[in-house]
Amino acid sequence: MFAHVLKTLIALALAPLVAAEVWTVFDLARASIPAGQWTSAWFVSFAAGFFTWFFIFNLLPRTMWLYVLGHEFTHALFAMMAGGKVTAFKVSSKGGHVMTDRVNWWIALSPYFVPIYALIWIGLWLTVDFYYPLRQWQPLLYFGIGLFWSFHLTFTYSILHSHQTDLSREGYPFSIVVILFFNLLTVLVLLSLLSHNLPLAWKTFAHRTGQSYTLTGQGILHAYAWARQAWNTRNG
Repeated sequence: MFAHVLKTLIALALAPLVAAEVWTVFDLARASIPAGQWTSAWFVSFAAGFFTWFFIFNLLPRTMWLYVLGHEFTHALFAMMAGGKVTAFKVSSKGGHVMTDRVNWWIALSPYFVPIYALIWIGLWLTVDFYYPLRQWQPLLYFGIGLFWSFHLTFTYSILHSHQTDLSREGYPFSIVVILFFNLLTVLVLLSLLSHNLPLAWKTFAHRTGQSYTLTGQGILHAYAWARQAWNTRNG
């Protein structure tokens, strides 16, 4: 009970940071799109892959077992990275589970913000490129990243509407804030690359974070003042 209360408080404390991420995403998008930076070859390839999967997801039967495989594999991978031991691993189109002797919020929520297939794709590409240079095929790299990232986002959004024990165990407010934070962080990295000005992008994020927390603090003070006035009026 105490752990859930603590995580709820942490979620509330992090909420303005998530709002700052959203704010910064709009700032970077407004700066990049009019400048025509979205026409870069790598971004066009990325967007093509992203929307290819988006249409596949909405128009064709969903490969749920493939998502479950990546989901449970991510659980297992993060458990082993944390020093845990995986004793069972089950995957089917209806769901799956991993049994491990170590569980924490990082392990439980990792599949919801780690695009595992995109990382595997990048790893395979770098491995092949080390032996056989693939410079002339780079658009395919970005197409695959966009495709697998879209795969991650569409399925993650889809299953968040169903009852997930990962989220209920960690507490929904905390889980949602953490998932949003890390997924939006990925978007910020992408837009930072698109802007070709990484320092400015993160300076913008720092500025929006300060503004977000300032506005939140002002809102809390105004709410407190209003509540106090209403109390005094009622009992005056």
